[in-house]
Amino acid sequence: RGGGASDRFIAMAALLTRVSSVPSRTLRAPGSSIHRGATAASVGSSCRRRRACPSKPTTASAEGAASPAAETASDDAADADDDAWGPWDPPLPPLDPHPPILSWYVARDLIEEWSEIANSAEDTVIASLDFDVSTVELRLTEDGVRFPDADPRSPPLVTWPDVVAIAQDEKGAYVLREGECAERFQVFSEGTSRAVSLMPSGPGSAPTALIAGFSMHRFGVGVDPMEDTARKIAAVAPIRKGARVLDICTGLAYTASMARERGGDVTTVELDPAMTEMCRMNPHSAALFSGDIRQLYGNAADVVPTLPDDSFDRIIHDPPTFALAGELFSEEFYGHLARILRKKGRLYHYIGDPASKSAGNVARGVVTRLKQAGFGGVAIDYDAHGIVATLDGPVKINGSSKPRGQKYRGKDQLRNGKGGAPGKGG
Repeated sequence: RGGGASDRFIAMAALLTRVSSVPSRTLRAPGSSIHRGATAASVGSSCRRRRACPSKPTTASAEGAASPAAETASDDAADADDDAWGPWDPPLPPLDPHPPILSWYVARDLIEEWSEIANSAEDTVIASLDFDVSTVELRLTEDGVRFPDADPRSPPLVTWPDVVAIAQDEKGAYVLREGECAERFQVFSEGTSRAVSLMPSGPGSAPTALIAGFSMHRFGVGVDPMEDTARKIAAVAPIRKGARVLDICTGLAYTASMARERGGDVTTVELDPAMTEMCRMNPHSAALFSGDIRQLYGNAADVVPTLPDDSFDRIIHDPPTFALAGELFSEEFYGHLARILRKKGRLYHYIGDPASKSAGNVARGVVTRLKQAGFGGVAIDYDAHGIVATLDGPVKINGSSKPRGQKYRGKDQLRNGKGGAPGKGG
């Protein structure tokens, strides 16, 4: 799973026309993300049946995503007293049911399972169609993949040629809808004029976002998007129950969601409503629509100055590249962060891999401006790829204060990630 040249899948596709369906029996397929004949954790409850054709990617619209002006965010933020901290109405309702999503690694496992069925009496498997949040039971048939209770006269959920095409696309996530072609899910942002898509990061892991070709999270050896997020959260630990947390640049909402899981009362700021639509399609972003996270929309450089003094115990600042959002790296902006941070609070500021030349240069400027803005303690956290600051120094780093030799795939390797990618936090 996860490897092999494209001709391997073409060869497998050729096998499909020669293999016939056979009756079911219980059999577990070792070493795979798919299990034959097992009982699904949730079968069909969040899925619909449809025909697919991934050769025709389409772009979903972010129209309808709530985008209150910064003035509205200002009015709301001005009322941030004890009674204002949740629950809140999310700007968009969650998807219910959530459409199934097919990723490259599940597609490859389906192909491998089908190629082995010639020597087996089993045609049902258990697989995930929501980035491993849950599993569903699927039946492998001559013309494609179906749900076990599907009408055999209806089109399959996805055809084998389409499964092969999806298996070769490691950067795409395909949404399955009844009676329609599979969509390589992406949202076009009217605000930034960029396409944003969900990108699978590998089996058992949450997806990242691909923004104009750049990954939002680092992933690879020893780290995935959730581990990346956990290291940011660890940089400002502990987050105690009831602690007020500000997450700047929502992204896929992993940071906001994890801070909420730790017990924090979370406010998150996002410039682009298209990212909220991405979160709505991502099963791992579901907490954003629970009503437990307060969402503000607008440029953080406009929203943060409206927030009351001493209103947050923790601030997680995860901005785009300096070239795209220089105002979020300014001494003036840092001064507002110091103003709204409580006396014993902690600030985390993402910069990219501090051991790299470009992020190292950014880090030196950030450290200087944070000190000039009133932060008494400032230190680099190499594990979290960022800077930790407090109003009263010195700073105790929860991660590593020294660079490591580990290499990562993803945003820190793609033009140093946010040092070159137009991505946001999350």
